[in-house]
Amino acid sequence: MSNSSAAEPVLSVRNVTKVYRLGGADVHALRGVSLTVARGEFLAIMGASGSGKSTLMNILGCLDRPTSGEYLLEGINVAHLDEPALARIRGRRIGFVFQTFNLLARTSALENVELPLFYAAQIEGNTARARDMLHMLGLADRERNQPNQLSGGQQQRVAIARALVNDPAILLADEPTGNLDSQNALDILATIRALNRERGVTVVLVTHERELAELADRIITLRDGQILSDEATAHAPTPLARRTLPAVKPYQERRFSSRMDNLLHEAGSIGWMGVLAALRAIGRNKMRAGLTMLGMFIGVAALIAMVAVGEGARAAVEARVQSLGTDLLVVLPGTTRINGVRAGHGSAESLRVSDVGAILEEDSAVADVSYVNHQSTQVVYGNQNWSTTVQGVSASYLSIRRWPVIAGRALTPQDDHDGAVVCVLGQTVVANLFGQFSDPIGATVLVKNVPMTVVGVLAAKGNSATGQDQDDVVFIPFSTSQERILGVSTPSSTQTLANNVFATIGPPPNPFGVVPKLEGFVNTIYVQARSTALVPVALDQVTHTLERAHRILPGKPDDFFVRDLTEIAQVAEESSKAMELLLAAIASISLVVGGIGIMNILLVSVTERTREIGIRMATGARRLHVLTQFLIEAMLLALIGGGVGIAAGALASLLISRFAGWPILLQLRVVVLAFAFSGAVGVFFGFYPARQASRLNPIDALRYE
Repeated sequence: MSNSSAAEPVLSVRNVTKVYRLGGADVHALRGVSLTVARGEFLAIMGASGSGKSTLMNILGCLDRPTSGEYLLEGINVAHLDEPALARIRGRRIGFVFQTFNLLARTSALENVELPLFYAAQIEGNTARARDMLHMLGLADRERNQPNQLSGGQQQRVAIARALVNDPAILLADEPTGNLDSQNALDILATIRALNRERGVTVVLVTHERELAELADRIITLRDGQILSDEATAHAPTPLARRTLPAVKPYQERRFSSRMDNLLHEAGSIGWMGVLAALRAIGRNKMRAGLTMLGMFIGVAALIAMVAVGEGARAAVEARVQSLGTDLLVVLPGTTRINGVRAGHGSAESLRVSDVGAILEEDSAVADVSYVNHQSTQVVYGNQNWSTTVQGVSASYLSIRRWPVIAGRALTPQDDHDGAVVCVLGQTVVANLFGQFSDPIGATVLVKNVPMTVVGVLAAKGNSATGQDQDDVVFIPFSTSQERILGVSTPSSTQTLANNVFATIGPPPNPFGVVPKLEGFVNTIYVQARSTALVPVALDQVTHTLERAHRILPGKPDDFFVRDLTEIAQVAEESSKAMELLLAAIASISLVVGGIGIMNILLVSVTERTREIGIRMATGARRLHVLTQFLIEAMLLALIGGGVGIAAGALASLLISRFAGWPILLQLRVVVLAFAFSGAVGVFFGFYPARQASRLNPIDALRYE
């Protein structure tokens, strides 16, 4: 044994065995192997095929574990190390050169050499470092070439550059010249010997050729898993030319002052590595990636379009409800009972103008009150006529209903005081009497044969929540309606005496059966609360005020009804939300199908890329790195498909709105949620394939065909 073997041992193997279980039988690859390798030594291992050379190299490279025995690397028992520690050794302490090169396909030489730097959390300067190594090995002009564009010797030099990029203390070369011609074989061996002689790298070389093994300091011969001989070489002259390697900048591993800084940097590097590796993988399989994204594209596009239509419908319903006023209360007359038969709402004319004054005076939660008389009648202009609803309203009605006038003016308190013969028309009436483009302001129309001057035109309000056309209306002053147009509101029948203790007080019944002309009755009272939040308070106050004004006995039914328009808004909103959720659920099915497609493709990808996973693990990748890469790849596939789907869904929404005339509303939160949900679908369905990839054993993955 040479003097170098007596130096500090960097590798120490003690009575190591390795047994494989194949076809129900035990195969003993190693049988009690013991050896030491000193720091800076050049050791060659020879033996016939099946002698255990590659198995021993895999154990030395921490790609496999011995069945029994002890393996010390720089004094550390490798058997006691966990997976991250073993990955760190493979990436930073040991460089492995394979007989079959094991370069990533469709990946440039530069990217192959950079690989260990990613897993060593070296983000800054890794490209420059990889270029230096390629330049050192004479491949400066080949850094952009892929493996299939390189000769065998060039591929092996790329593999050596990758093994040396982290300045490992140990270089393990498993038959690096086995697939090369004699000239390339001598060139590769010259490079390896120069690394040993000039850089002090400890080299363990496996070879079949005695001539190449003679270049080492020692030669170990294996047979049937046992060491047959261990001898020093005489260093006889060989045809190998002496080679001097160009100087390169020493590798500097980044250090951090605190554990937290180190963890943050490592997390950032893992994320960046995952994104970059995933993008490269997607770029190498563009067609398959595009087809995989198609499911997410269709799902997100459908989701965006359907939700936009649903949101638009809900917004339209809300706008119509808002046009009624969500802070409004509607007071309707009560019912009467004739011969035991209870009539419907409004059969008893129980509301008076005086009730309005009482409400305004007594109820603090009330902001304003208006009252209405209405009747369907004929309106005539020239040779055009239209049957519509004529409403006599107080001056505050339009402001309470939030109904703007787009031409002319609104009705004023002075109009009501003077009984002015003026009117304001809705859009439907204007269209039917004057046409679409005529200006009706100042025109005279006949309302029940009474000439009235048009002083204003209302903005379009659309249909109500019940489907009634709110624009088919003519508004006139209340006093004018009562005195000249519609007549006074009178009770349709005698009210029940049991409800009102004062009903018997008054003049005796009219002996001729003439219906008395009672002025000051109204069909409907509109009450505006000071805010939407105060609507329940205003409802209670109005109810109590009218009960006192109408002298309703305790426990007796009221002769009026108070309706809260927020109930209509709630029902409409619940209905539209249910429809929106239904549409979203239907579209979400497409997203789930797209997610299943991603999982299926990734499972196929894991099988196809098993060898690639093994290469990554052999160059320092941890299980976490592999898991992260495949998860990010799944998420990117989903996010890219989702992003394009969002654009397509928005475009589809616009086309639906344009050609179908449906209202749409595309909110930013919906876009953000759809994008985030598509990413979540990718992560969810990508986790199982990613986990399967991360659990592969490095040596089994490398042997996969």
